[in-house]
Amino acid sequence: MTDLWPGETLVSQWLAATAIGSLTASRTGGRLVLTDRRLVFKPMKLGEGGGFLSRTVWGLSNSISGLDDHYLALTDVLSVRAEDGASRLSVHLRTGAPRHYLIFHRRMTTVFSAKNSPYRDDAVARIGAAVAAASD
Repeated sequence: MTDLWPGETLVSQWLAATAIGSLTASRTGGRLVLTDRRLVFKPMKLGEGGGFLSRTVWGLSNSISGLDDHYLALTDVLSVRAEDGASRLSVHLRTGAPRHYLIFHRRMTTVFSAKNSPYRDDAVARIGAAVAAASD
């Protein structure tokens, strides 16, 4: 779970991974967390969440890479879009290149599974609505 800032409200969260560039391949697994102020990627650490295999695969690679939490202020987001494939979405920013994430329906699912699409589409809709609300 992401630590919330004072007065911040959790909206939703999804199992996710950071995508490698334009590829439908993942680099770091964790959670994508939406609040009323920001979009947070929280990488899984060794020993956190999921079963033994997912904790070992995701947690070990994340611990080795040393990736920390990162967040995007919703006021910096221009748009969010579903991309090609069942799990990929892109978050387009006012300041720089888009961020790409892969959304999964469960930890050990392949990125190509059609079961990911409803979760990815839910993330796109909720993030889009939160961005619109933050810009009002």
